[in-house]
Amino acid sequence: MPYLFTCPHCHTRTEVEDEFSGQSGECVVCGREITLPDFAPGAASNRTSKAGGSGPRKRRSAAWVAAAVVMLLLVGASIIAVARIGGTTAQRLREGRARLASIKNMETIAQALNAYAADHGSYPAPAIYSRSGKPLLSWRVAILPYLGEEDLYERFNLSAAWDSGPNQMMTYQDMPSIYRHPDSQPWGTDTVYHLVTGSGTLFPKTGALGPKQVTDGATKTLLLVEARVSSTWTEPLDLDFVGTGGKINSTSGNDFGGVTEGGVCVVTVDGRGHFMPETTAPMTVNALVTPRGGEPLPDDVLD
Repeated sequence: MPYLFTCPHCHTRTEVEDEFSGQSGECVVCGREITLPDFAPGAASNRTSKAGGSGPRKRRSAAWVAAAVVMLLLVGASIIAVARIGGTTAQRLREGRARLASIKNMETIAQALNAYAADHGSYPAPAIYSRSGKPLLSWRVAILPYLGEEDLYERFNLSAAWDSGPNQMMTYQDMPSIYRHPDSQPWGTDTVYHLVTGSGTLFPKTGALGPKQVTDGATKTLLLVEARVSSTWTEPLDLDFVGTGGKINSTSGNDFGGVTEGGVCVVTVDGRGHFMPETTAPMTVNALVTPRGGEPLPDDVLD
């Protein structure tokens, strides 16, 4: 049974079936929120007369067409909104999974680095050097036995450069997956897991330090970081501390991060992985790099 209803905002009168009694929605004309009254059976004054030929029917048809158009627009807008929200959520989930997977890789590498240090008294040098002091292969090759890659390690010529002869072939064919970032192509040979080298770090030119020489605390000293340093996994190239300025995800090309959205994944000397947001103060980043700087840092600096 159709009833006449007047919008309290635009004062447009339209016919409404009594089955929509008490429901809320938008006016088909002004778009503002309205609530339909409870159409009592005796409300004859509001009831539309069936007399008068096709006029009321035309008005009713026009109202329902307009309502249908509005409903379609509302449904379309809702679908677009859900798609946008769903897309953003899916992207964040993917980023979160990649971050956790990257940290897991780094913790495994840190475990190998600490095992090497336990056997040798210090961490490996950033490079395997020739007798003349030329860097030949990355520390990533030196710790292969501690990653369960003894056979691969034995096949490297430790007296030759990373890009020469058989070494180059293994560089491109036998990269351990642990050195590959989760978002990297499976056939790529670049790595984003680097040491921080230079004066005042765990890896100065005078020789790598060991965990026992870290006086600032194993939980407050960085061992391994993500960095967009262009290098294949066997190339003896890492992050030079002097050029970083303690910045994360900047556009300089020689800083921390550049890999993970919103920050950088790191691992401390104790082998625990963390995520440092890019808003971390450069002074704090620098203090975390130095193993014996004596800088005061709170216990939860990486929590």
